[in-house]
Amino acid sequence: MIVERLLFLFFMCIVIRCIKTIQNITQIEGHKLATAVLISLETLFFLLVFRDVIVGDITPPIVAAVVGGYIVGYYFGAFMEDRMALGKVIVTIKIAKKHSKELSKTLRKNGFIFIQSKRYYSHKGKLRKLHQGVIYRKELPKLKGVLKDFNIVATVEPIKTTFGKRIISSKDYVESQK
Repeated sequence: MIVERLLFLFFMCIVIRCIKTIQNITQIEGHKLATAVLISLETLFFLLVFRDVIVGDITPPIVAAVVGGYIVGYYFGAFMEDRMALGKVIVTIKIAKKHSKELSKTLRKNGFIFIQSKRYYSHKGKLRKLHQGVIYRKELPKLKGVLKDFNIVATVEPIKTTFGKRIISSKDYVESQK
């Protein structure tokens, strides 16, 4: 009986944490209905776990099962999030001015549409340029691969919504340029 209870708590905590991770993604992306459904599922499963923990004895194995489930659920949820990669992000790349044209050509050749800043000076007085673009999160690994040979500093921020002209993938951009 205790082994079944431990397994129940462990797996339920994994499910709760995975749902929470996916719920966070859908919330950031503005999917209100999906977020509401995931919140209700998470609450239901949490209440089942909470009831079991409160009604039964709280022993070190029970605590370990709950904590372990949440930890494993976090890693599994993060893995799922990386695979799903929903939404868009804004990428800002800072590079030395002398390498900016080469970066711009490489980005364009690989289908990434980035805008360039005028020159600016870094805190050390060196000339730098900023490149900014909105891309799909799924394309982030491809962009990192394209940028691996450049000496850059890049930041990535999630975007809740975009409006206006449709954002296209790098693959679609390359196809349209042929």
